[in-house]
Formats: sequence, C-alpha cells, structure tokens
Amino acid sequence: MQLMPAVPIGLSRTGEIRLLFEDERYLAVNKPPGLLVHRTPIDAHEKENLRDILRDYHGGRLDPVHRLDKPTSGVIVFGKDSEAIDCCKRQFELRETEKEYLCVVRGHVHHEGCIAKPLPKGMTGPPRPSGTTFHPLAQCELPFPVSRYDSARFSLLACTPHTGRYHQIRLHMRHFRHPIIGDSQHGDKPQNRAFASQVGVSGLLLHAHRFHFNHPDGNRVELTAASPELWGNISEATGWNFGGFKQDKGSKKAAVTKRP
Repeated sequence: MQLMPAVPIGLSRTGEIRLLFEDERYLAVNKPPGLLVHRTPIDAHEKENLRDILRDYHGGRLDPVHRLDKPTSGVIVFGKDSEAIDCCKRQFELRETEKEYLCVVRGHVHHEGCIAKPLPKGMTGPPRPSGTTFHPLAQCELPFPVSRYDSARFSLLACTPHTGRYHQIRLHMRHFRHPIIGDSQHGDKPQNRAFASQVGVSGLLLHAHRFHFNHPDGNRVELTAASPELWGNISEATGWNFGGFKQDKGSKKAAVTKRP
C-alpha cells in the first residue's frame, strides 16, 4: 500500500489544491469549489482552471479522466498518458469505478433509495437510463423562515451515481423534490438565499468525497477528499459532525478478486 501526503501543490482564487495521489500514470487532487477543471467554451470568460494551475507543478501531459462541475468540490483524477486515460474511461463505461458524493439538500430525508430518472448524456440529447442511490446521514431544522414556512429543514446525504449523465445528482435530487442547497440552476432559490444568509455558506453544496478505480498495473487506487473548510460553518449551524469527512487520503492497494 502506498500512502500519499495531502500537501498543497497549487492555489486558485477559490482555495488550495491539495495532492491526494501521484505516480507515473496519474495525478489526483482535492479540487476547491468554484474552479473549472479545464478550459471550456461554455465558460469562456473564466481565466482560471485547474489543469493550467497544475501544469506549474507537473510540466507533462495532464488530461482529466472524468468530469467534475465547476461549483463541485472534491476528488478529480488526471491521467499522464493515453493508456492510463483510456484505462480509466473504460472503467466508467463498464461501471467498474466507485464514487460517493456528499450533499446538503432541502427537507428531511429519512430513508435510503434509488432515483432512476432517465437523463441526457450531455447538455442535450435523448434521455438515457441513469441511476443514483442515496442514503441519509443527518437531518436538522433551523429556526429561520423560508417562503411560507417558519423554519427550514435540511438533510445531509451520501449519493452514488451509477451512470455519468450531465448534472446527474443535481437533476435527480430536484426530481426527488430535495434539491441541493446552493444549486443556482436546478435548486430552490429562496432556500439557497436563506441558507447563505443565515448559515454563511453559499455555492453548490455538493462534494465528490470518494473515488476508487483500477490502476493499469492491476492495483486499486482509493481516493478520499476532505470536505471544504467552509463546511465547518455548516457543522456549527446544524450540529452535524463532519469529523469523518475531514481527511484527505490516497492509496494504491492490491485489488481484491471477487468470487463468482
């Protein structure tokens, strides 16, 4: 097993970029919220992106092997060569990777479940089968009014997307009628404004917490990204304990062979 130090290797205007794992094939970091992964014509005015910042640390090739929205924080993996990149992308297609996200949503969720609403693969196109499982971690009710209610209810969820559709978790949570707090496109705007004003945390409260995949050498790479520091304000306001989500980890272990 190879443990990697969670040291800062770059700085953006939205926060530190901390190393989770690096070897000759891959580089993985904990991305702060509000930072593009790479340049895109969709956000052409944005001058800062993670890949360009990381090139000051690693001068060779770096291409992301999966997507992470600009407002989403957490684990992001870059490949350093074509074989490594293709290896990881094939695992996404075969659903051999493991991903877990944390999110704060509107309302109380007391049960686990699966949302199976079809979604387009990209921004447009025909809907395709997609699924997201979720389980609740905590709930709270805060004493400030929102719309016609005298108080506001929130839940902390762990979500696992089983397909890779555009804005999948965000759209599935909206369909579930528990939109993610801070989601300016698909969320509840009065709840977003109230949460930002009363709790002091704005922006999309969606964090890519864990990501596991198979390395071309046959080992299993396991990555964990600590929740953003600003989430400490959420803990103070809600009483939720984020102690189990405050450590960056990266390791490469021998893959476990599953019995038939």
